[in-house]
Parts: sequence; structure tokens; C-alpha cells
Amino acid sequence: MKSFHGRLISHNGGEAFDCAIQIDEDWVRAFTGHKRLGAWNRADINCERVTAFRFRLTLDDVVYTFTPSDPTGFSDSIGAVIDLRPSTRFGLGPRVKAAKEEMAAVKAAAEK
Repeated sequence: MKSFHGRLISHNGGEAFDCAIQIDEDWVRAFTGHKRLGAWNRADINCERVTAFRFRLTLDDVVYTFTPSDPTGFSDSIGAVIDLRPSTRFGLGPRVKAAKEEMAAVKAAAEK
């Protein structure tokens, strides 16, 4: 089980508060201090990386922004989705497409 500390804020206009999110193979649990906020099956969670440091979490149909102290570790542990469209901050879509095309061309040339 891995634990990540950070700030959580609801998109419903809630206040930001410090919390810990624990992630294991099957469950994601959120705590503030010693109070458990909830537990969710990993299969029921949607997590999208919206910036290098912030994530959009959907828990029980409520959308939150989580800013962990270890964004890379959190992303790897929860399996965050990165929006690769050219219009997003990451803007990696064109580079990923070009790399895939280059790899396909190299593979095709090697098969000849």
C-alpha cells in the first residue's frame, strides 16, 4: 500500500483541505487526519492528470482536484490518464503520433 499526502478540493465549491490518499491493488482510501473520508474500488475511480502537479479524481460521481506532494508516484500508483490532445497543456499527441509512425516505418523496413 502506498500513501500520498496533498491537498484535495471538491469542484462543488468546497474548501481545500490536507488529506492522505492510500492506494493498494484493489482500493483507494482517503483520510484527513485520523478521519476516513471514504474508500473506493479502483475500478470505479476515474483519475486524469490535468497538469504536472494536479489530478482530477472522480469519486462517487463527485469531482475533486488532488495536488499530491509526489505527483509522479501518485500518477504511477493510481494509473492516471494523461490527455494527449494537442490543445492540452501536455500537448504530447502530435509527438506520440510521430513516434508511433516512425516505429511503424522502421518495423516495415526491417520486414522487407
